[in-house]
Amino acid sequence: MKITIISIICILIIGLIVAGCANYIGIPKKKAAANLEEYLQKKYKGRLAFSDLSLFFNAATMDPNMYGMLIYDKNIPEIEFYTHLNLKNILENDSLPMYPTVDSMTVDDLYKGAVKRYEARQAVKADFKNEIPEIHFSTEIIDLNFKADVKPNELEAVVARFIDRLSQSIEELDSAYQFSLRIRTASHPEGFMIIPLEVEDSKWQANPMLLSEKAVGFETLKTMILKNIQAKIETPYPYFKITESSKIYMDKSSLSRGAWIQYLEDKRIVNNRKEKWRNPQTGIYVVYFDLDTKFIYRGELLTEENDKDSYVEELRQLIKTVEAEGIRTK
Repeated sequence: MKITIISIICILIIGLIVAGCANYIGIPKKKAAANLEEYLQKKYKGRLAFSDLSLFFNAATMDPNMYGMLIYDKNIPEIEFYTHLNLKNILENDSLPMYPTVDSMTVDDLYKGAVKRYEARQAVKADFKNEIPEIHFSTEIIDLNFKADVKPNELEAVVARFIDRLSQSIEELDSAYQFSLRIRTASHPEGFMIIPLEVEDSKWQANPMLLSEKAVGFETLKTMILKNIQAKIETPYPYFKITESSKIYMDKSSLSRGAWIQYLEDKRIVNNRKEKWRNPQTGIYVVYFDLDTKFIYRGELLTEENDKDSYVEELRQLIKTVEAEGIRTK
């Protein structure tokens, strides 16, 4: 009798534990996928599909039924958006739990935004179809493939107009990221120049032009530059070592001359928990080169105290230095 009572108590305890944990176990992925598929079929007649379904349970959401997924148009895959949904209740409530309640955002709001973004991109492509044969938008990069080599003045003019056109549709393009333009040419089909863009006064503005790591001959140039720097710092600055960080500014007037900005780490700085942390990246070395001929003009150590400058001060000094050398960045 005593054993029976104990058994019943144990079963009740287990039942209560299971019932309590059910709130935290969440909907299984297979069932979540089935619910989402059913929702998309009912709401969009199968026009939309999804991929990259994954559980999104964390300390911030504390919702075991929250999943992240990419939703896209089957006929036009470029119409896509990533979102998070409670897939246990999706058939009854398709509001977006990761947005403030006052916004009352739904899946359809994101879909309509994705359609607007697609249409805005297509309009930009149409406006430049005679000058840029191929334009491809991705999350952070806009590829401008000229399919031919372009002269510096021609590139500068069309890029300026392209950026202005992007600004005219800044709301529709609705980018959560800062775009960069990647210039592709016949000589550099995988990439030539990178032009980072940033938003200022509700318009995109171009930052200095950088050499793309996909440019033809980049690895050869990189090897030459780093060997040159190593040879120059070995004796006078033996405490410096080359880091992975660098910037390569290119001259807008020639598209060939450039300034390789290499960051150096001071090996004498050893951080430990007992002392205040110090930034070991204190040195900046610049090498001036020609991309077409791979000729290195000269190099110099710009500073041993880069850790004392703010990012803005550092950038201002770098631009001032390379401009003085004849590398036109603006």
